[in-house]
Amino acid sequence: MKKLKAFIENAGTVRALQTFQVLRFLTVLFTGMLLSKSSLSIRDIGCYESLIFLSGAVSFFWVSGLMNSLLSSFGAAREKGKTSLLFHAACSLYTVNFLLLLVLLLFGDFFKGLLPTEAVEYYPLLLMYIFLNNPSYLIEHIFLLQDKAMHLVRYGVINLLVSLVAVILPVYLGFSLYISFYALIAFAFLKNIFLLYLLRSYSGSGIDLKAIAEQLLLAAPLIFSLLISGSAEYIDGFLVSTHFGSDAFAVFRYGAKELPIAVLLSGALSNALVPKLAGTAFEAEHMQHLRKESLRLMHLLFPLTIVLILGSTYIYPILFREEFISSAPIFNTYLLLLISRMVFPQTLVMAGGKTGVIFKIALVEILVNVVSSYFLMLQFGIIGVALGTLIAFFTEKLCLAAYLYFRMNIPAYEYIPIRPWLLYSAALLSVYFVNYFLLHHQ
Repeated sequence: MKKLKAFIENAGTVRALQTFQVLRFLTVLFTGMLLSKSSLSIRDIGCYESLIFLSGAVSFFWVSGLMNSLLSSFGAAREKGKTSLLFHAACSLYTVNFLLLLVLLLFGDFFKGLLPTEAVEYYPLLLMYIFLNNPSYLIEHIFLLQDKAMHLVRYGVINLLVSLVAVILPVYLGFSLYISFYALIAFAFLKNIFLLYLLRSYSGSGIDLKAIAEQLLLAAPLIFSLLISGSAEYIDGFLVSTHFGSDAFAVFRYGAKELPIAVLLSGALSNALVPKLAGTAFEAEHMQHLRKESLRLMHLLFPLTIVLILGSTYIYPILFREEFISSAPIFNTYLLLLISRMVFPQTLVMAGGKTGVIFKIALVEILVNVVSSYFLMLQFGIIGVALGTLIAFFTEKLCLAAYLYFRMNIPAYEYIPIRPWLLYSAALLSVYFVNYFLLHHQ
């Protein structure tokens, strides 16, 4: 245990945040696996997934926007002696979260219409869960900004274990999903208590409406950008849910996983480097650090992805039920998103404070995603939705890289290890198409 603690503390907050995100991914993975092995029907599992899906759909963009703005501004605020930034970030979170609750109440019929019929009865519990759970995302960012690497990992382990028990134990004891949601709500409440304790320990207090307004204004471009660019997953889900029904939605959700660990590790890397790069002139050493970290992820994630593509049709019946084997081709297609995940132009654009550019490119991405996903869905069915998302993600990264090259004079080779990336990408695409050909000609 001492060696593990020393390793984490020496590795720093980048590794700690990546570890935390992996633990969060394992929570989702283990929950899905254990639910699929329970006595619940696919329809009941689809009901649970739909509720959690809607919770994320109405929250992900503004929570991430507020947190990203906190990361980019914390260093400068600390240098100026502003000790209440964390407290103001919490005030902003609770304010927007309260406004979201009002919207969900006032337009309840609309949001209920986005759920399968059997999930509508859980809507009041869903509102309680959303209201209590969203502010807790500030906890890991407090540990990150305070360089509390071991605290962050410990919190990730606790979050995994308690969340898993809250959902799974009631189901395996024969209770309904109602009890699982009550348990999740109770845990979210406890996390709010812990958040207040952390704010008292690491932040000054005192409500400053001007400072809170400034925080919201700083986050606004990021919120709208994330709303647009990050909504691809939710567009895909709503397309499948409305065109193919609850059963197909459950199958799609169990396949539309990308390589979750790649999303989490790459996102953690980008988030951890933004405050380090912000305000710098992007000197060679900074670029080299980004290249080194991205190459390290490539060496880990590309081989893992290739193995998963080759084995997905065998893995799904083992991890889940036999009915979910049709999720494997969807999963394989989403795995190709790794190619675009492993380049990080958005990190440099964000650190450069070019949030308006991110917003404009996000508009292009969402337009490409909606159009391509819809028409490819009509042509190829559910897998066409995944192909549309693939096209949209590549478009976004290409536009960001073009902006860095033409407007900021930063060529791609300065932050991307070009040759390894191209070789790994070619290998991944080759395995995908060979696997697809073999499966359809058996």
